[in-house]
Amino acid sequence: MTSAPLRHQVLVPGHLSAGYRLAAGALLYPEERDHDALTECRHALEGGPEGQLALLDAFFDSPRAGDPNEYLTLLELAPPCPLYLGSYLFEEPSTCRGAGLSGRNAYMLELKAIYRHFGLEPNGAELADYLPLMVEFLDHSLTHPELDGIGLRRYLLERHVLPALPLLQAALEKYESPYAKLVEYLRLLVEDDAASCPDPAWDPVPAGAELPVLGAAGTRAPGRLAPGGKEG
Repeated sequence: MTSAPLRHQVLVPGHLSAGYRLAAGALLYPEERDHDALTECRHALEGGPEGQLALLDAFFDSPRAGDPNEYLTLLELAPPCPLYLGSYLFEEPSTCRGAGLSGRNAYMLELKAIYRHFGLEPNGAELADYLPLMVEFLDHSLTHPELDGIGLRRYLLERHVLPALPLLQAALEKYESPYAKLVEYLRLLVEDDAASCPDPAWDPVPAGAELPVLGAAGTRAPGRLAPGGKEG
């Protein structure tokens, strides 16, 4: 469990952007990382919450963080800890009909629609719930507040991202993986981001309340937006 001093920090947009760019880059396969860009982002975070920075440094200081075998075994090849957040929020359907009705389908369509609204068109190489892509979008959307009139960013953060990150973190902790530190850092960053977002066009998750977990295939996330920005 994360200690209280790590939480509820107010970060300026520059720190949020650098944090997201660093997390997105560090979640890539080790041999595909831009280490100069990661170093630049880490320097840009100086002066931020010490506890959060300690999580980053613990990740980068671990030899396993740069080990391709660690990445492939845990995160990529039939992985026990996939980097697709929908896999933590929805049960795997057991039939073809169940796959067609899975709540993950609606989840993915909604992610794509939010990406397009902010002018980011995924290239199709990865699914919309691929975590590095989602984090890249969170950074991208920071620069377009004029497109966030109904609070879509906060909706995405609270309903699509935050419920899954503790589950991914817990899965990584079972393997004592350094990636658990990176995901914990990202979770804290997303919490800070959500807390700093403007009031949305629906009732946000109350402070201290448990975030919804989306669970069974075909179920619907509480507080889903209906057309016109009203809760359905």
